[in-house]
Amino acid sequence: MSGLTNNLSGSASIIIAAERSVDQQGDLSATQALIQQAASEGQRCITLTIDDLNTPWQSPIQKHHFRSGCGPIEALSVANRLVQDGECDLAVIHGKDFLRSEQSQNDRHTKMAIYPEMAIPEAYTQLARHFYQHHGFTEAEFLRLRDAVFDNLKQTAEQLGLKLPAENWYQPITSLYRGVDCANPVTDFEGLVVVTSQESSLPRLINPIEIKGVGIGIADKDGPEHARELAQYHALEKACHYAGVQSNCDIAEVINSPTALLDAYTCYPVVPIALLMKGGGLQSVQSILDLLKTKALTTTGGMNLARAPWNNPALQGLIAMCQKLQEHQGLGLVHGNGGLGYRQGIALLST
Repeated sequence: MSGLTNNLSGSASIIIAAERSVDQQGDLSATQALIQQAASEGQRCITLTIDDLNTPWQSPIQKHHFRSGCGPIEALSVANRLVQDGECDLAVIHGKDFLRSEQSQNDRHTKMAIYPEMAIPEAYTQLARHFYQHHGFTEAEFLRLRDAVFDNLKQTAEQLGLKLPAENWYQPITSLYRGVDCANPVTDFEGLVVVTSQESSLPRLINPIEIKGVGIGIADKDGPEHARELAQYHALEKACHYAGVQSNCDIAEVINSPTALLDAYTCYPVVPIALLMKGGGLQSVQSILDLLKTKALTTTGGMNLARAPWNNPALQGLIAMCQKLQEHQGLGLVHGNGGLGYRQGIALLST
């Protein structure tokens, strides 16, 4: 493979707009006007929708809708294909979930109970135990990695001026996780990403971002009863493989590169640790700790500190990565994780 190349290829789809609003901070009007302009010119537009919390988890998924934390990466994969196959002139990925202003705490807890037999933090605790045992780590070693993941996210959050959690969030809520280690989804979020071809005459609201490759891996089953198998992260290995084949890049080289950007999915520490191991080829506790000291896992501060609107964290990651790549020329990798890890997505973007 060709390593960290970043030349735009002639047939690549590109992102020409990427905007978000978080807790009513942010302006989507320019992107909305671009979409309206395309429609007025008779261009074919397909909207790909990220389902919100009001959509029951077990309900049938409608065409061009996506559900789970991997949904935005799956939507990007579909957008890329639709544009490249000439099925539309532009594809719009849209996610909107106003959890802060439209959902009570009781409503959120009820709708987020996607595993009837176990709460999500306990399910991820069970998954983590299978994971570190599978790799021959001790619990103490896993806790060192857990703390290093949070320190990494905290450093980015501090650089971005985000408000850090109060002391009570550092108390344990399961045998392996503290409050700061768990995704905190209470926010109002809306995001738009516009994908088109390089030949499109539409104005670029940002310097175009090439979609170099998108890999999706899906396991047969999800849920706590499958935690032992899911902890092997075969779906993540597949996603990394397919992204590497599409992009002609070595995903391990990207993850370990001091210059390529990451936006790992960080709902619980086991997930980014798995990315570093399965995608980055890191096998020892020390090698993971070394990377966490030198390279930011996210561009946002992560789901724990930058908040996470249910199925939209990877959409926020995609948008933040597009914005970061405006000033940081090169490659960016965005990771999506669905359910207890049964859906995995890797998107490789390039200026």
